[in-house]
Amino acid sequence: MTSISVEDLVYPGAVSLLASFQLSTFARRVGAMRMKLKVPYPGTTGDPAFNRAFRAQQNTLEFAPIFFPCLWMSGIFFHPVPASLVGLVYLYARQIYFSGYMESVEGRIPGFYLGIKCIFVLYGMSAIGMTTTLLRTYTNIDLAQLALTFAEKYLHLK
Repeated sequence: MTSISVEDLVYPGAVSLLASFQLSTFARRVGAMRMKLKVPYPGTTGDPAFNRAFRAQQNTLEFAPIFFPCLWMSGIFFHPVPASLVGLVYLYARQIYFSGYMESVEGRIPGFYLGIKCIFVLYGMSAIGMTTTLLRTYTNIDLAQLALTFAEKYLHLK
């Protein structure tokens, strides 16, 4: 059984901190738009530019409870490096999404689709990692070892 060290968790931890920073940056930008366009508190509608900024921030917040568990489960059960790399691409996608949405409603679409793809990759890595761990723990079947044996035998890899 492989084990993960605290040092390995630095990568998803760093991505989590960057994501938190991104969320706070988006919130500050919405606040600035609120002041600039004179949208009074607690209003959530007003000028179309404010509405787009507000929806971009809210959608990012709505995806946070999906992103964070997927990042951490894939980092713990699959591998922290690829999980963190996909997490960074996800943050890039959210930046594209937010910036695009600030310009136009249609401008959000490329970032949205890239972000969804990242979530599905994180889901997949989580499922593979957790399945492998459960099989190794409860059935003594090591899929990684089986794959290596297959590759060495049939693909002549060593």
